[in-house]
Amino acid sequence: MSEHNWMRQSIVDILQYLPAFLAHSQHFKATNDADSKEHDTIRIDLQDVLDQFYVKSATWGLERWEELCGISPDTTLSDNARRSTIIAKLQNPGSVTEVFLTNLINGYIADQQGYIISYPSEYRIEVLYHGGQITDYEKLRTAISTYIPAHIGYKLVTITTADLEYHGAGTVQCYRKNIVDMSVKYNVNVADSPRYIAGAVVHNYKLIKISGGGAIGHG
Repeated sequence: MSEHNWMRQSIVDILQYLPAFLAHSQHFKATNDADSKEHDTIRIDLQDVLDQFYVKSATWGLERWEELCGISPDTTLSDNARRSTIIAKLQNPGSVTEVFLTNLINGYIADQQGYIISYPSEYRIEVLYHGGQITDYEKLRTAISTYIPAHIGYKLVTITTADLEYHGAGTVQCYRKNIVDMSVKYNVNVADSPRYIAGAVVHNYKLIKISGGGAIGHG
């Protein structure tokens, strides 16, 4: 419910305007408490009715707005989706700018982080948004098709950002060298000979293949 600052926002309590000693009478207090409750119900109902005069706060009054705009009511959609369609119909931009289109698409994007990339030389735009944030693809496409110039094509592009860490590990296989002493009474001459030392580094890794779907496009 919207805030109506000109109207009381606190709960109605008639007794606060009357002398305090009257509240000591159980019958008088009970009567005034009942009156206060009814007054508060009327206060809430009045604010609810006033909410229907504004698209952004309307709930049960959305059907009236849809009738005004020539939109077929679809009660299976969320209130936010229905509001976005109504607002798009009510807008009458002098020219369809990038700012206008950005505001238009974000009416159908939950986190409202969508944005436009223009390619004037190619007569096309790309609509980028985070995955899983579109509230209604059909309504989004309809809104774009309604306002985008006929000679401009568009593509819907889902973007996903994430942190990727790669960890690598290896094992070095070592060898042990044993020295055997000889008896001193022997005279042994050992000619120089090549020494071959072998080792291997073993890499353990895990390959993860992520297949991505193609971008949803509309030329």
